Amino acid sequence: MMSLHGIMREGKMKHIFIINPVAGNGKYQIELEKSINSYFKGKEECYEIYATRGRGDSKYYVEEKCKENKPYIFYACGGDGTLHEVVNVACKYNHVSVGLIPCGSGNDFVKNFTSNDNFYNIDSQINGNIVTIDLIKIKDEYAVSVCNIGFDADVAFNMHKFKKIPLISGPGCYYLSVLYSLLKRLGKTLEIEFDDGYLIKDNFLLSVVANGTYYGGGYKCAPYAGINDGLLDVCLVKKVSRFKILNLIDKYKKGEHLINEAIKKICTYRKCRKVSIKSNLPINLCIDGESYVYNEIDLEIAESVVNFNIPKNSQICEQAVLEEMFNLAY
Repeated sequence: MMSLHGIMREGKMKHIFIINPVAGNGKYQIELEKSINSYFKGKEECYEIYATRGRGDSKYYVEEKCKENKPYIFYACGGDGTLHEVVNVACKYNHVSVGLIPCGSGNDFVKNFTSNDNFYNIDSQINGNIVTIDLIKIKDEYAVSVCNIGFDADVAFNMHKFKKIPLISGPGCYYLSVLYSLLKRLGKTLEIEFDDGYLIKDNFLLSVVANGTYYGGGYKCAPYAGINDGLLDVCLVKKVSRFKILNLIDKYKKGEHLINEAIKKICTYRKCRKVSIKSNLPINLCIDGESYVYNEIDLEIAESVVNFNIPKNSQICEQAVLEEMFNLAY
């Protein structure tokens, strides 16, 4: 079979746009569909638009299309959750690739690339370049961006308690969950072992295993992560008092926690290929924003397992210079 690059050059790739109509409150999807139809009007390229019908639908749809054994590129048109579903199927098939048109509220994965505006441009998408990127493997699931444990994961897990309250919006649920989680016991006692034998056990407020740099709608948790470097970035932040959390979270969101003198002393940041996490109590683990509960878990890098389409004139952000600048240990 011809390579994906060759197929794209000869115009044989079918472009399939998987649109999540409720992502980001559906503000962009109608305009996006018009742009797609307008771009392909009068052109020979094959394309298709599919609107998802609910959670998990994109997984089922992509699985059925992949079984056709034809060269497709699936554009996840939604939030990071839509991308997560599409990637978890597409990564099992060599003859397909994945693109992204961000329509969600957070859109964290796209922040790993330069010139984000190109991701909204259909012409740039169609004339993009296919590269391979890494994922995080957790049991039978793959994370595209970040797996996290701690206060932020508890906030995500507890949001369901407030979603059924009348007149409470998404942001309202989030802030109520933050307050609720602050009133609960903070910190998770974890035993974390890296693939080089390094072992650390402590009470952590935040624990992140990252493939990408951002999560949670713009929190720069892993400033030196690279989605194609073949490594996991692990960031651990020790428990602090409730009084210090707000100041800590602000620096953490900006990605300053590794260089701020007042904060970096409570942070551990390492790169590895595999890491094991154990707890005596059940812990909430967020995988690309979705909540799971485990007592112990192994996470490892799945290197170069997804064919990913980068729009024309965009590229993966280069983190190597920053890593060298701050002398981070791998």
